[in-house]
Amino acid sequence: MRRITMLAALAGPVAACRDEAPVRTGFDEPVRVVDGFLREGDLPIADGGPEVTAVEVTNAIALMGQRGRGLGGRVDDDTWAIGVRFASLGSGWWIHEVGDIAALFPGERDFALAYDVGTGIPPGLHALRVAAIDGEGRRGPPIDLDLCVLEDAVPAGLNPCDPTLPPPAVVIGVAWNRDVDLDLVVETPGGKRVSWKAPSTATPEDGVVPEGDLEDPHVGRLDRDSNAGCHADGRNSEAVVWEEDPSAGTWGVYVDLFDACGEEDVTFTASVYRRRVREDGTFRLEETERRRGTLVADYDAYGGAEAPLFVVAVELP
Repeated sequence: MRRITMLAALAGPVAACRDEAPVRTGFDEPVRVVDGFLREGDLPIADGGPEVTAVEVTNAIALMGQRGRGLGGRVDDDTWAIGVRFASLGSGWWIHEVGDIAALFPGERDFALAYDVGTGIPPGLHALRVAAIDGEGRRGPPIDLDLCVLEDAVPAGLNPCDPTLPPPAVVIGVAWNRDVDLDLVVETPGGKRVSWKAPSTATPEDGVVPEGDLEDPHVGRLDRDSNAGCHADGRNSEAVVWEEDPSAGTWGVYVDLFDACGEEDVTFTASVYRRRVREDGTFRLEETERRRGTLVADYDAYGGAEAPLFVVAVELP
């Protein structure tokens, strides 16, 4: 009965106005709780309201678009639901039921939920706010958890969350909008093409790149072969990363639609990022070039048999 009563109490205001306005699904929210529902606006605060007594997290670093992150802990016995939102982002609270009495903690209840991180969030440190909610929909004092949100398509290390940490010196990346096997190709000033076939700028000797050369911070390395063989990895991006400045010269940026994987076309964005130092000595990664384009399966998917599409030439460092 507790669960049914809680759902009726908290969802009632939403159901009452269902004929007047469509109920939002929350797909555009910066955080989405699996099997939860979104309550717009802030929750009224209850004096002496229910409290979160413990929070358990496994990783304080999240990627934009990441799904199924776990969040758990305990609340006092007056709690009927747990509320989750980003403290400074989003339009309301996600509500999720709490569990039964905690076996090892009398007078407390367990909670466990899964949440997804949205896309379009500014990279950086964000407070994930958690609060206990009573049967009247009122919340107690919140707990803020620091969550470092990173953009997977732009390998910047932890710099977005701690600007005293230097990002890579140069990043050349490409991101795309459909689950296709698209490859980034970067041509060095000497004519070598870096791709999934040759994933670094290092020069091989007798067909093998010396191990020490791969440790050189001036050598660029491909971070992944996304969607290889049409096995969608949910990332749809690749990048060549230099921890320190590469050799001087003109670098070419290309894309190659290896396999359209059943899609009719794909739109891509190729970007170049450079490390900059602020006046206060902190660092940032600045986008200095951006090009967009579309590839059509019937004309551009060659399986690597044709030359890749030229996108832009950049002078580095």
